Amino acid sequence: MFAAVRWFHVCPGAKENKTYFHPDRKIMTVFYTIPIILFPYMFNPASHTSWLLVKSYYPLTHFFYCAVLLFNYFGKVKQWKRWYLSGMISSIMVFLSVILLFVVALWPNLQISAAMENLLTRGCIVVGLLMTVYCGMAMWQVWQWICEYNTDNFSNIDDFPLTYAHFVLGIPVVHALLVWSIVLFDSPTWLAAIQFLLSVFNVIFLISILPSKRKGNLFDYAPTEEQPHTCCIEKAVKAERKLKEIPQQTRKRISDGIERVLVKQRLYLNPNLSLKEVVEGCGYSQAYVSRVLREQYGGFYDYVNLLRCRHVDNYAKQHPEVTMEESIIKSGFKNRQTYYRIKKHLFSNDAPAD
Repeated sequence: MFAAVRWFHVCPGAKENKTYFHPDRKIMTVFYTIPIILFPYMFNPASHTSWLLVKSYYPLTHFFYCAVLLFNYFGKVKQWKRWYLSGMISSIMVFLSVILLFVVALWPNLQISAAMENLLTRGCIVVGLLMTVYCGMAMWQVWQWICEYNTDNFSNIDDFPLTYAHFVLGIPVVHALLVWSIVLFDSPTWLAAIQFLLSVFNVIFLISILPSKRKGNLFDYAPTEEQPHTCCIEKAVKAERKLKEIPQQTRKRISDGIERVLVKQRLYLNPNLSLKEVVEGCGYSQAYVSRVLREQYGGFYDYVNLLRCRHVDNYAKQHPEVTMEESIIKSGFKNRQTYYRIKKHLFSNDAPAD
């Protein structure tokens, strides 16, 4: 049922670009379908091999699921594919273990020795611990991305669902408490209780994720004087304060580099432009470039989007035959809604209604 809901439900307005608005839709459908392999325990709960399958399934798969979902969702948002190799290796480890246990559970009249059962159990626990570490790595990576987006390093902050990222980081912690208790207590009664709690949790989670988290409704996180960033921005500000006053000549060269990279080379047209690319073009440290941008241009985010807003107007005048939507996309914005929100932020008295 969960798989069907996740697959067929698509938010209104997201049907034309399902991959963008629901990056995790396909893989979540697969993960919701996989528990079907536990049917040997459903039909024969007294079987020793079926019990071995079901009690090992949760530590084997749940942390792997959490890690892959984190990497898959936020990796697509960030266009970051470096997790593919680790994901492939982890999937081989997990599914080979699950398939082996599934075959053992299905084998007619198979009696395994205590030594073999102990070996299988220990092997599954080892793989489960490795997946727990892998999940921790995924959580750490997502946390790094959260901090990056909170330090004015990106020009399209709307595209990264910060609130959702904070929310899902707590999910593996809940799973760790529930799943490892199954291994600890090794009791069918306790398993039934945990399965009920996981079912309730999955219902709540599924309902919460059905609306797209990439609506561009995270503009509240954009840098403004009234709403300073709350995650790692304090570290960045403290780092800037520790810097000595930038020599005027150095400041001038950095400023010229910023103008060259952003204005002359028009890197602002790249919707995924990051501060790192500007820093590389200037040839100075990120702390210096960020400080000049903040003090002379109002910050990387504001300045890049100011250039984009100007480009929208110029492009529309030079190409009267194109639609406003095309002018907005050609100027480095992800969509029309983001453009109007940013324009309202930069020109609060002049922005047209959306």
